[in-house]
Amino acid sequence: MIRTTGGLVLLLALLGLASPFALHAAAGRPLTSFPAADLKEPAAGADVLFIVSGDNRPTAPGTPMPRVLGTIFEEIGLIRPDFVLWTGDTVYGYCESREELEQEYQAFLKAAKPIAGKVPLYNSPGNHEIHTPQTCKTPADQLCGAPCSQDLFRSHFGQLYGSFDYAGAHFIALDTADPQQPDAITGDQLTWLKEDLESHKDARAIFVFSHTEFYSSPLIDTPDGNSHPAVANRWELQDLFRRYPVKAVFSGHEHLYWREPAAQHDGIDYFIAGGAGAPLYASPDRGGFSHYIVVRLTPDNKLSYELIEPGRLFVEDAPAGPGEAKEAKLWIVDSNDLQQPLPLRGVDLEVPASLGRCDALTATAQLKRGDAWTPVEGAAVDTCTPASGGKQRVHLKLPPLARGSVQVTVRRR
Repeated sequence: MIRTTGGLVLLLALLGLASPFALHAAAGRPLTSFPAADLKEPAAGADVLFIVSGDNRPTAPGTPMPRVLGTIFEEIGLIRPDFVLWTGDTVYGYCESREELEQEYQAFLKAAKPIAGKVPLYNSPGNHEIHTPQTCKTPADQLCGAPCSQDLFRSHFGQLYGSFDYAGAHFIALDTADPQQPDAITGDQLTWLKEDLESHKDARAIFVFSHTEFYSSPLIDTPDGNSHPAVANRWELQDLFRRYPVKAVFSGHEHLYWREPAAQHDGIDYFIAGGAGAPLYASPDRGGFSHYIVVRLTPDNKLSYELIEPGRLFVEDAPAGPGEAKEAKLWIVDSNDLQQPLPLRGVDLEVPASLGRCDALTATAQLKRGDAWTPVEGAAVDTCTPASGGKQRVHLKLPPLARGSVQVTVRRR
């Protein structure tokens, strides 16, 4: 992660060497991406684009990760946002040993391979990651409860709570899983939160993410709703948030989608985004479906939230027809109903080295609707590197994708 102090950012800005929207970790409590990836400098004049998801834990200890989790990460790898905010419960937890819990983290890491090294992911701890002491297998594993789970969380995500800056906006992760103060923000964390908000009162926007929800969904199944209380001191926190440029609060815990409108909460949107694969707590018509949220902050500070159900965005090889041996083709399909086209920053294709040198390759794209083809402007070969097996790996530059199917062709100039 790139880190600079606030004083250095100001000095560089005055010298004309850095944008006033530079990024840095908030002093004292930096967050860590898992899987590892660097937070890159924002492009001048570009939207801030990030994704929110969470609650992917398996159905029981020792069972597989949900398949939809892999689909979500494949799609995030195509969109390649600036970063991802995760609302907790990356593992089942409640372990019998430290080794068992670490194996679960590695299963999450394996599912997240499409974004490893490319897109930072920051997580707020859930009750399945941080938990009270358990009955342990052996005396050597007596720390398999809260101390061990907190230690392992820190080893992967840096802090139980913390913050970072990006493009002039501020992002805060809260810990609602402290076994001594569950489902609340109190004590040292509350003191830190007040100081952090005050020190970033001039941010263009502030976003908060946590595991426990601030406002429970009224559509959740009753048994699950009874066991998932909202943050206990939410009124105190909302009174705090409204004094600062807090735009949205993202949480999980309830395995469904819900949005409390900003008009009812001092201009702040409260989301529940708990749809990354954990057992659902409502039927689809009541928010019980897999999902993630694409958030955009434009240069003029306009915000949009796109709710996406995974499975409708994918890339697939297109077989070459007769006489097309010197071409490589793929389909890019987006069947989502969205307000605006999806930016795709992570489209890669392996092509035969026999097509020619990298600097001799070009790309074209066409949108197919019915039997008609419409040219898509802006397709290009961005980078090209040698790959194994007589292949070359091509990274494609493409315009944002609206609903439909686009065929991309890479050929020699």
